[in-house]
Amino acid sequence: MNQHPDPWLPAATPAMAMSDSATGSDNADSNPGPITATPLMQRLPQLLRMAGATALLVAMYSFLVQGWQDGNDLLRYAMLLGHSLLLCGVGLVSGHWLQEAKGARLLVTLALTSVPANFAILGAFVYSAFGPQRSLSQPDYALWQLDSPTATVLTVALAVAALIPVMLLGFRTLARVLSTHLSIMFMLSNALLLIPLRDPLYLSALSLPLALLMLLNNEKTQQQSIAARTPDGLIARALLYLPLVVLVGRSLWFYDTDAFLFSSSLVILFLAARQISLRLPGQSIMRGLLEVCSGLLTPMIGVGSVLLLEGILTESLMLQLAALISAALLYEVSHRAQMAPALYRLMAMLMLSLGLIVNFVLFEGLATSLTSLAIGLILALIGRHYRQLALFGTGLVLAAVSLIYQLYQMMQVFDLSGWISLAVLGMLAIVIASVLESGGGRIRPRLLLLRRRFASWEV
Repeated sequence: MNQHPDPWLPAATPAMAMSDSATGSDNADSNPGPITATPLMQRLPQLLRMAGATALLVAMYSFLVQGWQDGNDLLRYAMLLGHSLLLCGVGLVSGHWLQEAKGARLLVTLALTSVPANFAILGAFVYSAFGPQRSLSQPDYALWQLDSPTATVLTVALAVAALIPVMLLGFRTLARVLSTHLSIMFMLSNALLLIPLRDPLYLSALSLPLALLMLLNNEKTQQQSIAARTPDGLIARALLYLPLVVLVGRSLWFYDTDAFLFSSSLVILFLAARQISLRLPGQSIMRGLLEVCSGLLTPMIGVGSVLLLEGILTESLMLQLAALISAALLYEVSHRAQMAPALYRLMAMLMLSLGLIVNFVLFEGLATSLTSLAIGLILALIGRHYRQLALFGTGLVLAAVSLIYQLYQMMQVFDLSGWISLAVLGMLAIVIASVLESGGGRIRPRLLLLRRRFASWEV
């Protein structure tokens, strides 16, 4: 069995081997044996790689919020572009000459990580040349300008041409089989950063469909290719979302946000947390944290979504819709949660029930009651179909509350002092007594049968 020598241990020379065999066991006690490395020395290369990667990432992305102030904008951007190309080049040289794959792969991956930062600054060049001519509340370091539109087009074309080999090489290093496919998706998501728009509505309308497309594409790739399920493949697929993170972060940092951008950003975070959690082991602490974060995002997504329809829906329907969206998303979390899924399901039903009951208190009316009745009946049917007590019980409670509310409203307009009213109530009491008397012996066995049936259902 071939074993790679430990680079931290001295190599045994032929002379040393012959000497040991000649002296035999008499000299074994005097020979202290091979020099062993300490745990710190064994982990030192890994620690150095982690420190170097952290320093390079901070240097690259601090450029977006601070920048290097020396020289004109073209020279400043050339320094960043050269930094990305240098990382890729050093990675190639390291892998070829030093025959060490870990450091070379890390350097090429860091070069790939710097691509969205390059595109963000190229997008600033494009916006200054072709964007709407109006003042924006942004700091001076976020303003990138060239002498003319022609210089802008030429700079963008040359920079993109230089970055394409970095993307191809980076994805080829991480997932050789999927390199072309991943490079195209990465280029498509980075291209959003070049669009000369800063309106949150337009950015959300572009980024949210792309995020959904990438999620669906990621799921298909993960099912069809073994390379996509390796650690390097997971890193490669996660990098596809980095341009979207830069796009949303730029909008939230530099420009005024509105409900659409706020909601779409939360939806993107929710979907990203969902996809990442599905790739982690079932009992992983990180997966549990991502599931908790997804649950915390659901009420904010529900509120942000209905704010978009503020001028269309009435206030009572807005509260109902917010409760329904939040509960539906939280119920989705319960489906993929490995730790206490029943708790998420109960929280979803509690959120829906509280939202609809509060809606009863704040906004009385027949439409509110009928909507809650319909939601309750649908939940009861879904809970019966999937044999889940939380859904079934919540549906029955909502339906019962809605019916009681309608009965109460009828009683408000029903004159109990008249003889017709008394006659109707008397006949109703007699009929109910007859039903209980005739079927009393069968009620208890049926209740016990229902209890045994519900005991086999999920919470």
